[in-house]
Amino acid sequence: MIVEPKREILLGPLMRAGLQRSWAARDHFLRLAIVPLAVMLTIAVPLQQTMLDAMAASRPNEIPAGMSLIALLSVGYIAALNVFAVNWLRQLTLGEQAAPGVGLSLSRRHLRFFLLILATSIGSGVLAGILMLVFASFGMPGIMAAVLASLLIWAALIVRISPSWIGIALDAPMPLRIAWQRTAGQGFKLLMALIAIEMPLMVVGHLVEAIFGMTGLAAAAPMTFTLISATIQLIGIAVQLAILVTAFPHFLRETV
Repeated sequence: MIVEPKREILLGPLMRAGLQRSWAARDHFLRLAIVPLAVMLTIAVPLQQTMLDAMAASRPNEIPAGMSLIALLSVGYIAALNVFAVNWLRQLTLGEQAAPGVGLSLSRRHLRFFLLILATSIGSGVLAGILMLVFASFGMPGIMAAVLASLLIWAALIVRISPSWIGIALDAPMPLRIAWQRTAGQGFKLLMALIAIEMPLMVVGHLVEAIFGMTGLAAAAPMTFTLISATIQLIGIAVQLAILVTAFPHFLRETV
């Protein structure tokens, strides 16, 4: 049997192709982002307020009040992002008929996708908690380092199993073990591509936050600020998914 050799991913061309793919589908982004944005706006404000209240009322060695509500709202927020992700992946690869209308044709694939991403996020959250306990003696710098490390580990895990969750969205799931094997040696490039998209968007987000804070708009128009922030987040996710789905065929063609 002839085995096709693994094709190396070239970071520059991959990012260009992902950006071009996203721009070409910009009209569909607006179509598929409407409902997730509405859900995110509904959840974001009470979630932020509950988190602030919990932090203000927290005491040493006690679980802050409201954690169950925070967890519930967070799951709802993640679910909205996942619905968008599945529909966007299907639009990019299969066309409009695969994600018709505003993306409300939900099915088992959306649930499977959500559960896989949620399990990965929970695992990373547990790791973050452990790391924060280990580095708590270093104060806030230690806690921040623990959070950053757990986020990087989560992102690295996400890219290594990307053929699995992309396959779920396209009704062609790949076992996690196979996905892990086929992305070996390519994960760092994929992670760098995601970070290259995330960093400028983080800068834009902080600039928007600073402008709203200095002008008083954050208090006068909180929903507008939340809408802009959520839109920036969805744009970042859309471009990152476009990059990963562009890399997806590299892992399908390898036959080992």
